Amino acid sequence: MTKNLQVRNGKDGYEYTEVIGDGNTGETILIPPGKDNITCTIIAGANSGKFQFTTSSDSAVLAGTATWIDWSKGEVTGTAYDALNWPITALRGVSTSGAITIEIVR
Repeated sequence: MTKNLQVRNGKDGYEYTEVIGDGNTGETILIPPGKDNITCTIIAGANSGKFQFTTSSDSAVLAGTATWIDWSKGEVTGTAYDALNWPITALRGVSTSGAITIEIVR
């Protein structure tokens, strides 16, 4: 399923939070055009996961044919964050061990 970032309540920008079960790939989150600077956080405790992003077209994302790239931190355990400072079309979290929580803010 594909979702959009949610407008932050009373603030300029967007946000998204999701809990992803063990070994699952989270929702595909379409990133609206505009300012880059997207902060991605994984909260995994003793578990692990990673983010993936794509620069494929929106139509490729919606068709399920996008090319996905792991974020620069690769698979992480515990809590980790990074800022993506370049244009991307979509983002998703992937649990590689146990349940994780992802947060995206722009």
